[in-house]
Amino acid sequence: MKRISREEMAEIDRRAIEEYGIPSLILMENAGRCAAEVALEMLKKQRGKRISLFSGKGNNGGDGMVAARHLMNKGYDITCYLLGKREEIVSEAVKKNLQILEKMKVAMREISNLDSLLKFRREIENSSLLLDAIFGIGLKGEVKSPYKEIIEFLNSLKKPVLSLDIPSGLDADTGIVSETAIVATRTVTFALPKKGLFLNDGPKFSGKITVAEISIPKQLFPHKSLKTTSIFTF
Repeated sequence: MKRISREEMAEIDRRAIEEYGIPSLILMENAGRCAAEVALEMLKKQRGKRISLFSGKGNNGGDGMVAARHLMNKGYDITCYLLGKREEIVSEAVKKNLQILEKMKVAMREISNLDSLLKFRREIENSSLLLDAIFGIGLKGEVKSPYKEIIEFLNSLKKPVLSLDIPSGLDADTGIVSETAIVATRTVTFALPKKGLFLNDGPKFSGKITVAEISIPKQLFPHKSLKTTSIFTF
């Protein structure tokens, strides 16, 4: 299976949306649904019903919100920790999924720094699973404050973590962690595996890797990348 760069993935996404007319909302829905399936597999070994979602303001956060909705419908108690403010969200797809969660009465916490997150330390510590949807593959360079301190705190909890697309803080091309990154138990990456998952620091931070098919037309994929199943784990 071909491993691709962030630029290659961005171009595949662009063509799927612009040339094939697939709304980003659909791609986000499929990504989040697949992430929820992997989360449910991880939760089979857990007794508790509490899940904490750590969501950024971009599309990766939107993927996490979709996953949270599906997990809530399966009976799990979801809390979304939004790292930032609602009004800072630009993507309409992310806004829509945030609105859906709010209508479903999912607890939503706006987090501005580590101190504001630590107010909820007890409920986070009682979680059976942490969903990492802070940064996607577009992150380049250092993870800056307050994200750095928040990621370090989450790692200190030693909880099972599912990262969406790539562990937050890991460079999708080089696999280098310049400051800090989420140490994932598993990573569900979308459409195709990203190069950085397998290079340098990548294997240490990514855990078990699952590739999830999100309905991008097969014509957009390199020939060796074609898959016949919706989820492929290695």
